Amino acid sequence: MLRQILSVLIAHPLTSYSNSVKVSLRMSSEIVNSSKRKPEESECNDSEAKKIKSENEQFVENIIQRAAEETNRVRKPRKAVLLLCYLGKEFYGMQRNTNVSTVEEELFKALLKSKIILQSEFDYPRTMNFQRAARTDKGVSAVRNIVSLKLPVNEICTEFPEKVNQHLPPEIRVVAVKRVIQRFDAKIACDARTYSYMIPTFAFASKDEETSEAYRITERIQEVNEFLKNYIGTRDFYNFTSGRAAGDPSCKRYIMSCECGPPFMSYGLEFLVIKIKGQSFMLHQIRKLVGLSIALIRNLTDNSILQKIDIPKAPGLGLMLEELHYDWYNKKFGTDGIHDPLTWTEYDDVIETFKKEKICENIAKTEREEKSMLQWLETLPHHSYDVRDAGPPTKLPPKQTISTSDDSESINTSDNSEAVSTNDNSEAVNTNDKSEASGDSPKLDNSNIDSSNNDVKIVNKCNNSVPSQPESTSVICNNSQETEIKCES
Repeated sequence: MLRQILSVLIAHPLTSYSNSVKVSLRMSSEIVNSSKRKPEESECNDSEAKKIKSENEQFVENIIQRAAEETNRVRKPRKAVLLLCYLGKEFYGMQRNTNVSTVEEELFKALLKSKIILQSEFDYPRTMNFQRAARTDKGVSAVRNIVSLKLPVNEICTEFPEKVNQHLPPEIRVVAVKRVIQRFDAKIACDARTYSYMIPTFAFASKDEETSEAYRITERIQEVNEFLKNYIGTRDFYNFTSGRAAGDPSCKRYIMSCECGPPFMSYGLEFLVIKIKGQSFMLHQIRKLVGLSIALIRNLTDNSILQKIDIPKAPGLGLMLEELHYDWYNKKFGTDGIHDPLTWTEYDDVIETFKKEKICENIAKTEREEKSMLQWLETLPHHSYDVRDAGPPTKLPPKQTISTSDDSESINTSDNSEAVSTNDNSEAVNTNDKSEASGDSPKLDNSNIDSSNNDVKIVNKCNNSVPSQPESTSVICNNSQETEIKCES
């Protein structure tokens, strides 16, 4: 009986205080009266006492049930991590954004429909300590991505993925859920990130060879791997991102490994996968690493341009987040007998099936149909690799005829005057740009951005304000016209 009274008092926030007091007094008086009864009175009123006891127990059970239904919790929420796989083609990145479809938005909707989180947590994810380990851009897929959040302890079970997946689109799958320590943060605890880039092998054909879909790579794989070793170590990658100055200490990154795997066939094309593992990455860094590798292997430039500003940026189609590494956490807590290590090897079959059937198949099919790499390779020979002023590509100037007073020499500015493209691969700096990994790209320098009227401007070295232009713009590079191919990143 005392246990029931305590249960009522604990659950009293869902009832009025006066009702809780009345119930408590009623139960207390029954206990006192029963102790004062004479044996014969007790025998006479046994049926009535049992009836009162039954009513009180039912009353307490109803309160507890209503409390559980209202909050969907039977205990204090506990920190957990979710392992996600998703095809990024139909989404505007990982991070939640207004009025666009994102991976996080779909995940929150599924958790709400499953009655795992409350409406307030859906509206304000910070209330459940939500944190993503890596933030992917528009169109970029993830083989393994992790988010940490607080969940009701009874929901952290093997049935969790199936319960949530029935409310998710087929392009997003929750593979598993694991309990972690209370102070765990998916981004901060991540030691390293591995990205992969699935690329057709004809991208590495030399300029003397025919670049076609029938190309098959041979011993050039060894040459590719030898060059990729140049990226390993701690280096200044200021020229492999946008809007960073030389010497910026925040542009130093540590690359642990960089190599390409064996070729394989898909949709009649030969592909290989470049894997890059590093502590963190900056905006567009991986795509520029791949773009420069292609230019050097094709003998379109040499190693002297490694410190140049204008590094070509490969298309975003083949980029995917491969794996997140939690070596320190696994060593400290993964073997304590309470928490599981965040390795996910037991789910490799499910993950590889999703990767093959959803992500890789989509990349191969899209490349076959849209030929984004072939189109980009056509523009690559015109890339200048010059140090350029910040700003959008320069438009073609109109033809003009200038007559001098002495010899009346006609000068055509479109032929003899070289218009310098600011950067055929650079983009107007936008505060909504997303990095290839969460927290791995330092914040953009906003000192050159005028946002007083929601207009974004980039200031060049001459301190002249240049308005932002569309990304698909005709430019002049080395006296030849080039149309920049806009690729989804």
